[in-house]
Amino acid sequence: MEKDIEYIEQLLFQDSSNIDELRAYATEHNVPIMDKISTEFVKQMIRIKDVRNILEIGTAIGYSAMHFASCHPNIKVWTIERSEEMYEQALTNIKQYDFEEQVQVVFADASVGYELLPNNQKFDLIFIDAAKAQSKKFFEIYEPFLNDDGIIITDNILYHGFVSDIDIVRNRNVKQMVKKVQQYNQWLMNRSDFNTTLINIGDGMAISKKENTK
Repeated sequence: MEKDIEYIEQLLFQDSSNIDELRAYATEHNVPIMDKISTEFVKQMIRIKDVRNILEIGTAIGYSAMHFASCHPNIKVWTIERSEEMYEQALTNIKQYDFEEQVQVVFADASVGYELLPNNQKFDLIFIDAAKAQSKKFFEIYEPFLNDDGIIITDNILYHGFVSDIDIVRNRNVKQMVKKVQQYNQWLMNRSDFNTTLINIGDGMAISKKENTK
């Protein structure tokens, strides 16, 4: 399995974006960003669905937001970040890589960040990559901002492999976190207004497609 991942990453990095220079920074400063394969997977979904408006919950250093925007010059990304340090670093990176026209960073906690979005703005894709215990809350808050037939992608739904094997977790707080992720995954699968599939890629992704009832 590891050899397969290495092989695919080698092929993907043959056409590497300059944005990937940030991977070294993220490693050095322990900033969690998407792995290369997961990033390319979401980018391909953006291309296939001809996505134009994206909302990201959890900016970090702006790595994924810029990658998403790079799929097409007409794509607009709004991304919400609560850490002032990450917010400032994201602004620096977005300016450095010339994505200021496409990527707008909102400095706020995602629980209230919707108040700072443009009026009546709707999104083709919502990407949730923030506090794992809050995924359900963020899904419910931002679901009304999703276009008909839009998709919501939730990252890290396997949580380092703990979700599928919670018995290996010894830390009580971590175990509570894992239980919340498990509950969220089941909640997604039980929703009749979304068609959700779970993908074993990176740290796991849930792809939830809104069912168009019109």
